Amino acid sequence: MELNVPTFSPYVVGGVYLALLPLTLFALLRHGDAATRFLVLALWLRYLLSALHPYTYPPMAGGLSLNALGSIMVTAIGLLIIDRRLLLLKVFGGVYLVVAATVASASINNPADVVGSLTKWGYFVVLTAAAFQALGRHGSGAVFGTLIVAFLPPLTLQALSVVVGLGKFSTSDSSICFIGGYNHEAAFSIILLTFLYCACFLEPKRPILTMVCIPIALVALLLANYRTSLLAAIPVVVAAPLMGAVRRVSPSDRPYVLGVFCLAGAMLFYVAVIALQERFNDLFVTLANLSDLVKPPEYYTASDEELLSARAVIWSRYISAYLEGSLLNLAFGFGPDSWEDVFTRYAHNTFISSLYEIGVVGLASMIVLFVSNFRFAFASAPAYRPLVVGAHVGFLILNLATMPLWLIEGNILLALTLAYTLHVQRPRYVHVVSNPPQVRPFPI
Repeated sequence: MELNVPTFSPYVVGGVYLALLPLTLFALLRHGDAATRFLVLALWLRYLLSALHPYTYPPMAGGLSLNALGSIMVTAIGLLIIDRRLLLLKVFGGVYLVVAATVASASINNPADVVGSLTKWGYFVVLTAAAFQALGRHGSGAVFGTLIVAFLPPLTLQALSVVVGLGKFSTSDSSICFIGGYNHEAAFSIILLTFLYCACFLEPKRPILTMVCIPIALVALLLANYRTSLLAAIPVVVAAPLMGAVRRVSPSDRPYVLGVFCLAGAMLFYVAVIALQERFNDLFVTLANLSDLVKPPEYYTASDEELLSARAVIWSRYISAYLEGSLLNLAFGFGPDSWEDVFTRYAHNTFISSLYEIGVVGLASMIVLFVSNFRFAFASAPAYRPLVVGAHVGFLILNLATMPLWLIEGNILLALTLAYTLHVQRPRYVHVVSNPPQVRPFPI
């Protein structure tokens, strides 16, 4: 947990959540099935606990924080609610491979360190299954429209932080991040990115609500001022309006619509580049001098270390430390969360962190997971494919410069994305490992 983060008092946070509680209860009462209610409550509870980070992050019972205990509780309740046959979905194959590599690494290094990782992956699997189950029953319009209420408190807290000037200075420059009193702009921006994804997933069913929510999400992301999330938002923001525009015109008119859309998109992109040039200047410098940054950390100059909020030198330190390990470490890493005993900052890259913590075996399993997710994304129905693939591209971008899979907020984002991906699959694709007809409760 970061220290000295500008935050709201628990009375303000509690007041906002209580004021919006009637909308949450109304959303819960709209659907009688347990899976949808579980989804709303899971997101609502996580975002509440994150907002109260001075009290929920520090370790308490048995070294576990309230956040960790909440995640364990949600996972346990979810296992009771979901159709457990969904745990055999083929899409979880990559997840189980990562879990196996993590357990192997922990057993070699420190078995006690595996608890946190297993909790996060269990949370992710349960939430994905619950979302898929809810989508199979109600459809994307009803489910994602209902989930919108879970984002109202964080958005309200961010708006309050702007009004009262409760901002946090960015670590890379003098710009301000308005994150509603949350602990870190990475986690908060992932909440906003999840809101944006939910809004885009609404498009085919509730286009007006999508068009209302997308600008709100983009303004909120700009105020949060986390560059990685801004870049990750681009693919899905481009894909959702494009899909909506193409779907509403005749096939003969689609080339013209695509041309106009591409021209307008290029103009908007140019304006955005000019407006945000200073904020992204070191990204352009890094890309222009990429080959010069492939070197041991001791050869980094002071100017090199400032690039990308010191990410380049952080990556170099992790890779150098990994290469100094034994053969066993090279294969299975130094153990889950082992970076906390060596480095002051996390790796800011899912794949580099996987290499250090669970070795080349873990890195290979993580790559398999992402390849599997893209395989299912490209297998989605043609009408939905640009949106689904764009969502997965955005999540990949997120993992290249931060670590959403190590945050429950990131697990929520991927869970909803993956559930929607499965929901819009082409019917001829089969997703259950053992799949006699009677086992498939949802037509996909």
